[in-house]
Amino acid sequence: MNRQIIETSEFFTQMEQFGFFDTVEEHLPEDFTLIYDIARILESETHSLARGLAPIFQLQDTAPRDRSTETILIPNVVEAEEYEADLIRSATEVRSIYPYQFLLPETVFLQRLAERSLWMPRPRVPRNFRYQTESDQFAPDDRKQKVYILFDTSSSMQQHFRIHLAKAIAYIFLKQNKRELGTVFFRTFDITVGDLKTARDVPSFDALISDLMHINAVGNGTVLQKALATAVADIQHESQLSHAQILVITDGVAHIDYDQLRADMGESITVNTVKIGSARMQIDAKIIEDQIYQSNTPDAVRLRQLIAQRKDVDLQLSTASGHLRQESLRSQVAMLQRQIDTLTERIGVHVGEHYGLEIERLSTVYVNVDDIDPKRLFSFDAATVDDIVALAEALLKSLKEERQVDDIKRAAVLYDHLYLLLQYNDDEAHRLEKAAKDLEDMLDRILNKPTGAGADVSISDMERIQLRHMLGGSMGKDPFSLARLLRLLWLKLVRWWKMRRQLKVFAAITGRSARMRSTRRRQAQ
Repeated sequence: MNRQIIETSEFFTQMEQFGFFDTVEEHLPEDFTLIYDIARILESETHSLARGLAPIFQLQDTAPRDRSTETILIPNVVEAEEYEADLIRSATEVRSIYPYQFLLPETVFLQRLAERSLWMPRPRVPRNFRYQTESDQFAPDDRKQKVYILFDTSSSMQQHFRIHLAKAIAYIFLKQNKRELGTVFFRTFDITVGDLKTARDVPSFDALISDLMHINAVGNGTVLQKALATAVADIQHESQLSHAQILVITDGVAHIDYDQLRADMGESITVNTVKIGSARMQIDAKIIEDQIYQSNTPDAVRLRQLIAQRKDVDLQLSTASGHLRQESLRSQVAMLQRQIDTLTERIGVHVGEHYGLEIERLSTVYVNVDDIDPKRLFSFDAATVDDIVALAEALLKSLKEERQVDDIKRAAVLYDHLYLLLQYNDDEAHRLEKAAKDLEDMLDRILNKPTGAGADVSISDMERIQLRHMLGGSMGKDPFSLARLLRLLWLKLVRWWKMRRQLKVFAAITGRSARMRSTRRRQAQ
C-alpha cells in the first residue's frame, strides 16, 4: 500500500516529469518544488489566476474534430503547397516559366519554346506520412498549430516568484496543447537571445519541459526587441515554421520598435503575450532624448527639424552685426524654443504613458496577471495537507522496510517541499513540521548510522553523477536543507564505495576476508 501511494503520487510524478530526479546536466533551481503547486492551481478552472490565463491556454482551436482514421492518419495538405521543377507541356504555360529564362537570346528562347524545354514550377501531390495512433500524448499532423515560445530569463523575473509562475504557465500551455501541436519552438532571452530548441516527438517534448524547469533568471537585461526579431526571422526563413504563433512570457519591462516589428511580421505571424506583474520601466531624460532622435513619429520628426532650425538661427545670431537684425533673430530663437518645449513635453508625456508597453499593442492576445501572493497561493486546506502528510508517512514506512536510492531522493525532495510550505501554512504548520521532522530523522539515521555489507545502499555510477549535480541547489535556509542532506548522502556513499574496493583488494591479495571498521567496533562493544 505504501509503495502504491508513492508510485501513484502526483507530486513525485510531476517532479519526475520536470526532470528533477533524473537530470545530470543542471543543478536544481531555487524553490523548484513550488512550480508543482502553481501548476496544480493553474489547472483548476475555478481559481481566479487560471481564469485570467484562460485566453492563453485556449489559443489552440478546441473545436471537436473528426477523429476517424482517414482524417488523423493522412494530413490534409493541398496540392499547391508543394512544387517541383518540370518542363512546360504547351506554349500556353510560357507565362509560368522561371523568370530568368526570359534573359536568353531570342533565337535560343524560341527554339526552347518550340522544343518544350523551358522550365517551370509545377504543383505536385504532397507525400503523406502515416502516424501511429497508439499514443494519446503526441501525434504530429501538418494541420496542427505551431508555436514559437519566447521565455524571459532576465533578473527581474526572479522577483515575486515570477520565474516560477512563468514556468508553470509554459508547462500548462504545452501540456494542454501537447496533443494538438505539430511542433514547438523555444528560445530564452535576457541580455542575449538563447539557442533555438525544438520539440517534434515525445522524447524531445519531454526534454523541452525538463530544460524549461531548470532555467534560472540571471540576465541583467531584456532584449525583447531582438528576441522578437529573431523569432520573426526564423519563421520567415524556415518553411517548417510557416504560420507559427509567437508566445511571449515576460514581466514586460522592455521597449520595442512597434512599427518595425509590425512591418516585419506581416499578416501571417501573430504574437500573443503573458505579462507577469505590474512592473514599468523608469522613464528618464535619456530615454526621452533617445525617442526624440530615433523615433519616426510626426512629433519627433518635427522636433528634430525645429532643433536644426534653432541651431541655424543661433549661428546667424552669432555673426549678425545690426541691432535690428539681432533682435529679429532673438525673436525667432524664442519662438522656436517655445515650439521645442511644447513638443518635448508632449513627447515626454507620450513616452511616460506608452514606453515599454508596445508589446501590448503588438499582441493579438495579451494577458496581464498580477504577481502571486505566496501567502495566499501556497496556503492549503486541511484536505490538501492530509495528502501531503500521508505521502510523507508512506515514504517513511517504505524507507524503514527497504532503503532504495530513489526513495532517498524522494524523501529529500519532499522534505524540502514541506520546509517551503511551512512558511505559508500557519494553521497546519505543526503537522507539516512534524512530517518534515520525521523525514529529517529518517534521513539522518540513513546518513549517520554505520552500515554493514548487508545493509549497504546500492547506487550506480549514473546515480552518483545525478546526486553530485543535485548538490548545487540550496533549496532552504534551514541547516538541514536538501543540499546538506544530499551532500552527506554523497560523502557517505563515496566512503562506502572506497572501503568496499579496499576490502576486495585486500581479500584478493591475502586470501582473507575483512570486515568494515564499523562492524568490528560493534563487535568490540
